[in-house]
Amino acid sequence: MTTTPVPGTVAVKGAPDPAAPHARHVLDHAHLPVMTLRESALANNTRVMQSYVERHGLLFAPHMKTHMAPALADRQIAAGAWGVTVASVQQAMVAWDHGVHRILVANEVLDPAGLAWLASRRAVDPDADVLCYVDSPAGVTAARAAQDAVAGDLHVLVEVGFPGGRTGVRTAAAARDLARTAHDAGLSLRGVSGYEGGLPGVDAARAYVEGVLAVAAAVRLLVDAPRALLSMGGSAWFDGVVDAVAARPADLDVVLRSGAYLTHDDGFYAARTPFGRHPEEGSLVPAIEVWGRVTSCPEPGLALVAVGKRDISFDEGLPVVRGLRPGGTADAPQVVPPPGAVTVVRLDDQHCYLAIADGSTGPTPGDVVVLGISHPCTVFDKWRQVLVLDDADTVVDAIGTWF
Repeated sequence: MTTTPVPGTVAVKGAPDPAAPHARHVLDHAHLPVMTLRESALANNTRVMQSYVERHGLLFAPHMKTHMAPALADRQIAAGAWGVTVASVQQAMVAWDHGVHRILVANEVLDPAGLAWLASRRAVDPDADVLCYVDSPAGVTAARAAQDAVAGDLHVLVEVGFPGGRTGVRTAAAARDLARTAHDAGLSLRGVSGYEGGLPGVDAARAYVEGVLAVAAAVRLLVDAPRALLSMGGSAWFDGVVDAVAARPADLDVVLRSGAYLTHDDGFYAARTPFGRHPEEGSLVPAIEVWGRVTSCPEPGLALVAVGKRDISFDEGLPVVRGLRPGGTADAPQVVPPPGAVTVVRLDDQHCYLAIADGSTGPTPGDVVVLGISHPCTVFDKWRQVLVLDDADTVVDAIGTWF
């Protein structure tokens, strides 16, 4: 007598059905929606970006806050990354607990408990290198108090911002003064940092980084280390960074922090990536897809997919339709609709609205829609597990996120 397997219970968002075979098509035993990563795209993007930074003589600490997936950070470090960048002490703790002990906290830290943890890292691992930013005398005072509280050693970069930007001192003079304050307070001053991603274009980014480079040179004598650091790098204008630091001093290391390259996207970064401006340097491939099933076609020209704001990013543009799977089964070939035929026009918490153009063939209930995203950082945080697929849509891995 043949028995039908009893489906398992999935209590972790994005996790595969525990009753499913390990190697299976993503639509077999599927509990949609799911977020997936394309293995071939991850491999391509890792290789292209690591080759880029090595070609330009940079250190690389990709921003882990993009994915907060230790398995992906391991991939980046295995490819040659110096360490990782994070945005908070909690994220640094995740990296540390997963074995990454070269960590740049690209932010000011003023919480005493967080500062104390940072200051204590070299006592736990003498080979560790953990740094954070300061941009005010108050930050220096808090850092020194935390350092004293644990008899530790706190390493800092002075952050140099720009008017209208986010954190960072606003002038070169203020940066020089703060570097002196940090040094005289007994902190380990390692150099300077900035963030060019908030500027309107690559030319503005280049000019800004040139100014930060001048500050790095001006405070070099305050850095009690064989080499000073300058850290930069969003994911949109890092070619401007490369141009600006080409004539840097021989004893200055530039640490690039770009993170969105690993998965790339079909929107915000696809339109801005430096590889679009410099195709001779390589190209990135979108790795992220969110798969959802059509649940309703209640009126002409409209279809609803069971994917919403809780499942997919929308802060830097709506998702795009990458493909349709009529019937929604593993053996259904993917159909790519013509441009403008099927468009995401709205998201609710759990619903995606598709507009079907006049004369176009749209999906029907039960079909599967494969969506591309814009802005990777705010899709990862919606999933506890993400499936990795080969180019035949076979599940080859499941990775966890730690937000």
